[in-house]
Amino acid sequence: MTYGIGKTSLVRAKNLEDHFNIDDLFLKLEGENPTGTHKDRLAIQHVDDAIIRGYETITVGSCGNYGVAMSFVAGKSKLDCKVFVPKKYTGEMIDRIKANSAEVFRVEGGYEEAVEASRKNAKKNGWYDANPGGKNTPISLVAYVDVAEEIQEELGKPPDTVSVAVGNGTTLAGLHLGFRLLWRKDRAEHIPHMLGASSLGNNAIIETVRREKREMIELSPEDIRESEVNEPLLNWRSLDGQEAINAIYDTEGIAVGLEDDELVHYKDLLSEKEDVHCLPASASALGVLEKFLEYEKNRIGTHVIVLTSGVKHVRD
Repeated sequence: MTYGIGKTSLVRAKNLEDHFNIDDLFLKLEGENPTGTHKDRLAIQHVDDAIIRGYETITVGSCGNYGVAMSFVAGKSKLDCKVFVPKKYTGEMIDRIKANSAEVFRVEGGYEEAVEASRKNAKKNGWYDANPGGKNTPISLVAYVDVAEEIQEELGKPPDTVSVAVGNGTTLAGLHLGFRLLWRKDRAEHIPHMLGASSLGNNAIIETVRREKREMIELSPEDIRESEVNEPLLNWRSLDGQEAINAIYDTEGIAVGLEDDELVHYKDLLSEKEDVHCLPASASALGVLEKFLEYEKNRIGTHVIVLTSGVKHVRD
């Protein structure tokens, strides 16, 4: 059972093509997944693994989207779900998790502390740990291989660039794995440049590449500046960051940090030009493509922006 997850639309962005003076630009709309984000793909991958391995309970640490996705898929699969959430987060996301019959535990601190609490309780209670990073990295990356397959199937070829927002780096690394597998199977002539975007000064992947390092650095948690706009992108020790950094260097891509006003600008640009409505964090992927085009001075090619949230408004 897929519960409607995957096979999201790849739509031509003709107005943005004109705006940026490029030939072929496409938007991959992951907001069409049942809970509204790409996290559904990650959730179903881990739920399937948990069921195969005989677990009855699954757990994650989350600030929102992954918790909602996991509670949705686990509920459909009859697994008990335990979601650990920072105490400072309240409102709609928590209500949605509870509505899916998951149990919510409030944790002092931020996202990293929620993940650590989830992991400790998984080990203590014999639950399936579905958090990114560590031993889960291989299965987490496989969750996004299908996105690359879907893009290739729609285009009939690999794009020249693929842009996506990064937090932990799981999505970018998984996309890269998908295109690399296609290339190794002789189904693709090349691997796209992988472009990652996040919040300036607030993400370990971006700062590592910006400082021209190849081994991921950790940021100081005290230096992270959180806002309502950038929260989904914050990560001082991105759990799958090294794999994302390797993918960026391997494909001669770039990683760019954006200020909050830039994130809002790209969100508004997507809405104005293409009637696509998404979170500012997701829209950062459009920003890194613009930066890449400025750096490369090459506007010929096919470009795909993976919007981790957001849908296209269909006019009557």
